[in-house]
Amino acid sequence: MKIRAHETFCIRKGWLHKGIKNIQANPRLFTSKDINPCDILGIGTNMVKSLRYWMNTVGIMEEVTEGNQRLQRPSRLGEIIDRYDRYYEEDGTNWLIHYMLAKNEDQATAWFWFFNIFKSNTFDKELFIKELGEFLHTEYSYDCSEKMLSDEFNCLINTYCSKGKSTTPEDMNECPLVDLHLIELTDNRDYKKCIPDTDSIHPLVILAVIEDQTNKNEILISDLLDKPCNIGKIFNLDRATCFYYLEQLQKMGKLEVIRTAGLDVVKLKHQTNFYDTIQEYYRAINGVAE
Repeated sequence: MKIRAHETFCIRKGWLHKGIKNIQANPRLFTSKDINPCDILGIGTNMVKSLRYWMNTVGIMEEVTEGNQRLQRPSRLGEIIDRYDRYYEEDGTNWLIHYMLAKNEDQATAWFWFFNIFKSNTFDKELFIKELGEFLHTEYSYDCSEKMLSDEFNCLINTYCSKGKSTTPEDMNECPLVDLHLIELTDNRDYKKCIPDTDSIHPLVILAVIEDQTNKNEILISDLLDKPCNIGKIFNLDRATCFYYLEQLQKMGKLEVIRTAGLDVVKLKHQTNFYDTIQEYYRAINGVAE
């Protein structure tokens, strides 16, 4: 369980590419006493801590010990994204980063709770703080200060909500996950979880998440919708939108939707995995034949 490890900074545009590029050049970027990462990355000390945290939390970097040295290197996911979408520009990359973040209960506890446990579709800061505090107390016997809970609220909202009309595409303070439109500010000045528009998520990204969350060939559609970390919770999908994506995958020959005696299940047709399907997604959007 971690709270406020982000130093109050959400992921910023360009950060993940910059981080991967620089750990490839120097695997001791964040740990060497002979290197000043602030000079190399062009950001302040707290932002360096935040970037390191986010790279680990969204699963694009791994840290290993070799001898008496702590090294940073791209993870398998980091290598795939660097190969196909080096500058983190594709919508599917943002959806994958969101998935890795929202399923990470250990490192991004508030994000996991918000998308998988928190039941209110419309909320304000007061409700968010109250219910997150209760979750942390119940699940971890951890009593968090209101200031820390407030920082979690602000960082999570800034991850998914634009800062307003003054923000331009060149504003490097904006988080790229704002483009997913998963949370919106309402006319009443509170917030709501939003169902993504159909076709805003590539079906192969949906399939990758399904594969990552199961080790079986048949999955109950109710599990896809209701189980923590699966497509319904992670992507704010309702039943109709979930079925839309499943139908797209059925047309692609990836799975079969079976409705028998009121028991709706999905049967996967191929023995692929999360990483295979991610690479297939990137090849598909780049027009590369299998």
